[in-house]
Amino acid sequence: MFTGVKKIPLFVLAFFLQGCPLWEYLEPPAPESGGPRGELSEAREVVYSFLHARIAGEPEEELRAYLTSEALNDYREDGLALQATGSPGFVACRIQDESVLTDGRFGFTVLVQEVVADPLRTDNLTEDLIVSFDEEEYRISSARLLRRTRVRAEEAVLTWNRDENGKKREARLITLGDLPPETEGQAVGREAYSTLVLSPLEKGMAFGTQGENGLVAFLNWEESGPAAENPFLPVTVLPGGTADLLIYSPDGRYLAIETEDQEGNRGIVVYETGGEREEVALDLAEDFPSHLYTLALRRWEPQGKRVLIRVDPRRETGEVDQGKLGTWSVAIPSGEKEKLLGG
Repeated sequence: MFTGVKKIPLFVLAFFLQGCPLWEYLEPPAPESGGPRGELSEAREVVYSFLHARIAGEPEEELRAYLTSEALNDYREDGLALQATGSPGFVACRIQDESVLTDGRFGFTVLVQEVVADPLRTDNLTEDLIVSFDEEEYRISSARLLRRTRVRAEEAVLTWNRDENGKKREARLITLGDLPPETEGQAVGREAYSTLVLSPLEKGMAFGTQGENGLVAFLNWEESGPAAENPFLPVTVLPGGTADLLIYSPDGRYLAIETEDQEGNRGIVVYETGGEREEVALDLAEDFPSHLYTLALRRWEPQGKRVLIRVDPRRETGEVDQGKLGTWSVAIPSGEKEKLLGG
């Protein structure tokens, strides 16, 4: 019979623990703090800064500052692109998921959207990023491509394809000949596609056409991918103009359109993507008349509540208000404007 441990009477234990509660004595010692292991909110800001630097087309040496050598090697692997491969390039981004890992690490699933004009295509690149906190510094320590979704224009045909986990799918979407010859009493341009962009929610796309009157329209489908027939939803017809760039808000609620007419006037309009697809009243044409100013899209803010635009003079000489030149933040849907950078 085992007799190596004797029971200690409670009155003896109480004698030794006078002035010390019993539960404090029996509680195991707390582990020593190893110092702060970072904050998810701060890691998130690093990711947003990195993504927006890619949208801005920062040089590689600037982008490297966000990455460890291991992550830089990840971006040099096949399938991952640190910088855009064509023009206009990366146009939008979105954080799809985030989590707190162990040992001061944070995981993010992000979407980066690219538009290339020649040959015309648009890509959604879904990446897994790990941000590590070490020596009071946050850096991206790992990057992995999860999925690439692409729509390309080959003459009159739009084709969708997806590459995920080594599995490839492809579907024909629409041709220029499938488009209605007119909408709302206006002829629809069906000469060529002018620009494309995939939905950040992976549930459709927007496209523009060229012709007498450029068309902007949506094709919608489920997240799993296109069906044999996908809902076609016209957004607007641009009399004598065309859409040069389309950018969804990160939440998919709005579509910003950079337009150009036959005289070279450039402007920006924003439409809702749901319901009646109504134009958002931003008064940009009134604040920045097209005969004096030219507008260019920059990017959406992360929450999709503001869009950044660039205002430049229409001509080198002209009676422009110098105070209007520069980068502006426009609230959606109120239209409130705030100047961020001067001309």
